[in-house]
Amino acid sequence: MITDPRVFQDEYLPRELKHREGPVEELCRAFDPAVDGDQATDVLVAGPSGVGKTVLVRHTLGRLEQYADVDHAHIECLGVDTKDVLQAALQKHRAPVDVRDDADVEDLRDQLRETIRQPYILVLDEADALPDAGILDDVIDIAGVSIVGICHDQERWLARVSDDVRRRLAAPIQLDRYGVSELSSILRDRADQGLRRGAVDDEQLRTIADEVAGVARYGIQALRAAAEFASDRAHSQIEPDDVEDSFELARRRMRRSSLHSLPFHHHVLYGLIHQAGKISASTLHEQYEEIAEDVYFGRDLTPIGGRARRNKLSKLRVYDLIDYQGPPQNRWYYVLDESIEAPVSLPVLNQH
Repeated sequence: MITDPRVFQDEYLPRELKHREGPVEELCRAFDPAVDGDQATDVLVAGPSGVGKTVLVRHTLGRLEQYADVDHAHIECLGVDTKDVLQAALQKHRAPVDVRDDADVEDLRDQLRETIRQPYILVLDEADALPDAGILDDVIDIAGVSIVGICHDQERWLARVSDDVRRRLAAPIQLDRYGVSELSSILRDRADQGLRRGAVDDEQLRTIADEVAGVARYGIQALRAAAEFASDRAHSQIEPDDVEDSFELARRRMRRSSLHSLPFHHHVLYGLIHQAGKISASTLHEQYEEIAEDVYFGRDLTPIGGRARRNKLSKLRVYDLIDYQGPPQNRWYYVLDESIEAPVSLPVLNQH
């Protein structure tokens, strides 16, 4: 039933971004100065998980490349620091730069300044995960370099950055969830490209779009799962029970993919919560400190402090992997799918 599985992959980039014409034009305007060889405008793209923030930026940069000689780099900010970002900016430049192992932040910033000879757009994905927002000040002062920050909560992100960065940014581009009709049409395009003709009807696509509450990634994965169920059950086309069963499988796949995309610190915290079933915040922090020396032994990483742990827990929640009950001073954490285990081995601890 699935004729082209690529169209259901997160990396797939459609030729047209339906119902995102306004944001595409906003981003094009931010990039316009680069067409004439000038520095592009710094911009922030914000919105909940799964609504296409990264796809929007990739699509618009692809359009820009068709008529302008502009270099750009996509940098994942989860689990990295200022030095990592600067190293990536140098290594992903059109003319890659050799970076010394002992180079410090100031050396890397100087290298980047000496390297840039034309507009260079740095896409900082998951920019809200940067432990030090000061990296933005290190970058925006370099002639020719502009940033595209991608985050979930624009107010929270803007509160962390300096006044200089806020002044430099264009008006934030906020992406919201799609309406049912909008997402239905997007799913129709994916079905026409990736499924056998007549495999799914428009009413079923509306059912999926409504169930996933306008989250494009979830809807696309649910459509894929429904088609797989139909094939496994030897249905000639997708049936209602295939649609009904698709949501749990799609959610599980998304959660598993999200967890594996996160860095080691997140895996440790998730593993502790998964092992406990339900755990108080105080016990979670106690157990993290109890196992940290053994779990981090032999790794380049070092254990993180309480504030950093809370930030990681927030990211796990944004990714729909955990949730909590109670106020901050008396909070209990739990995983949302016990079948998804952490990709890290932890010692078994006595639960309090």
